[in-house]
Amino acid sequence: MIQSLSRTFLGAFAGAALCLARAHPAQAAACADLAGLALPHASILASQEIIGGEFKDDTRIADGETRRYHDLPPFCRVRGVSRPVPGSEIGFEVWLPLEGWSQRLHMVGNGGYSSNLYYAQMSQRLRARDVAVATDTGHHGKDLSFGVGHPEKIADYAHRAVHEPVVAAKLVTAAYYGRPAEHAYFSGCSTGGYQALMEAQRYPDDFDGIIAGAPGNNRSALNMAFLWNFQANHRRGDDEHPILDADKLKLVNRAAVGQCDALDGVRDGVISDPRACRFDLASLRCGRAAPGACLTAEEIAAARKIYAGPRDPRTHAQIYPGYPFGAEGVMASARDEHPGWTGYWADPDHPDQPQRVDFFRQWVFEDPKWNWWSFDWSRDPARVRAKISATFDADNPDLRAFERRGGKLIIFMGWADPVGAPPEAINYFQAMRAATPGADGFARLYMVPGMAHCAGGPGATNMSSATRDSEPPVGDARHDMALALQDWVEQGRAPGVLFATHYAGGGAPRTVAFQRPLCPYPQVARYRGGPSAEASSFACAAPKPARKH
Repeated sequence: MIQSLSRTFLGAFAGAALCLARAHPAQAAACADLAGLALPHASILASQEIIGGEFKDDTRIADGETRRYHDLPPFCRVRGVSRPVPGSEIGFEVWLPLEGWSQRLHMVGNGGYSSNLYYAQMSQRLRARDVAVATDTGHHGKDLSFGVGHPEKIADYAHRAVHEPVVAAKLVTAAYYGRPAEHAYFSGCSTGGYQALMEAQRYPDDFDGIIAGAPGNNRSALNMAFLWNFQANHRRGDDEHPILDADKLKLVNRAAVGQCDALDGVRDGVISDPRACRFDLASLRCGRAAPGACLTAEEIAAARKIYAGPRDPRTHAQIYPGYPFGAEGVMASARDEHPGWTGYWADPDHPDQPQRVDFFRQWVFEDPKWNWWSFDWSRDPARVRAKISATFDADNPDLRAFERRGGKLIIFMGWADPVGAPPEAINYFQAMRAATPGADGFARLYMVPGMAHCAGGPGATNMSSATRDSEPPVGDARHDMALALQDWVEQGRAPGVLFATHYAGGGAPRTVAFQRPLCPYPQVARYRGGPSAEASSFACAAPKPARKH
């Protein structure tokens, strides 16, 4: 009902706006006039022209920092709110370039459970002369208290907070320019990747092209994995003293990379395909390794539990995949304060409790005194799923509706991601291919060697202008995933091998250290000879058989 109503409103607004455009070819409506635009269960709070090439993020002042975004074309900034059901209050912004509009609309995703709009990514889309759209996910702040006693706000966060704003943004765009956007795109990573897959599953008419990075779409199971990792790294009932620390994780990471780095034919500090890595943690056991550079039996056992991932102790069914070699102590950047697993096996602000513990306390069990050591791994995963999965998880593999309307989907995941387990992206992609017979015609998965969470890490990870911290050096469809998606949607050219870049140092101007091909799954890159810094020295090939740790 909502989708058909939205299409009716869009058609009506587009027709009326087209008449206005014929009278005023430059634009159909003044920016200031958009504040009076009538929208289905949404309203415009303010609209103003921003000129001078700079935008200041006033919402950051409370954090002691004001962020400024430069080199922007003049644009009309529209701020609105959508209230699709009682209790909903979904804030959103639409940025419309005053001139040179690409005739595209591009919405950007969010991160974590935060309400912050990614103005940096909106700025990128605006520089490309796209209409940029973002949402606050229907709440304020970054903790999970917004869902306590408000199930509709959880539903807003899970899926409505992208759908409702993009419906409104399409109407705003049609009213302002006198014609609707020719193409609509969504790009996001982490929570943004989760939002991306939720859109393809629930609202297949919203976007023509979608980029879903590090999606974490099996979200309730991911939160259970955080709980598992915390328990694996603590003696039962002892929350104060972790078994493994950051230094030990870096030790393991160096040893695993040292052994498996060259499996692709070249040593570059990156495990190209961790599934082929046969590193044995026992080689670091104290007594066999150098003093001070070793693991105790207890430390080895803790690490092995995390590599294995949570399982039902009775049936041995996998609840969520384990983490592969290469992610345990990875540094996303030289300033990474929580390398590898240390940022997500416990809450960095409260290291004596698991990451996302309030998901269980507040949303699932609704008990502020709930203790994580009481979690029954045979019984409670089913309770979690029964309580919240239908609303919260973006795990439906049937994308036939998205395929029928001509949608295109690119998923990417870093092999060194310490947040979501990289094999989960493969699990979803394979399930989607099985449930959607035409998947190979509209979907691609790229597993990125050496990429941490969404960006950064030792690998070649710069390959998209549409997701954060991943700006490529060249603006073409071979180096920029966003442009590859546009080519696919608008020209029918399906993406194949892409080129990713690793920059030298951290200063400006940036220089290219090395480049690597990104191979469409299931292929992996292997060195075939030539300068090891050049992507052309590698070829995509079938992977080696997967092996157990």
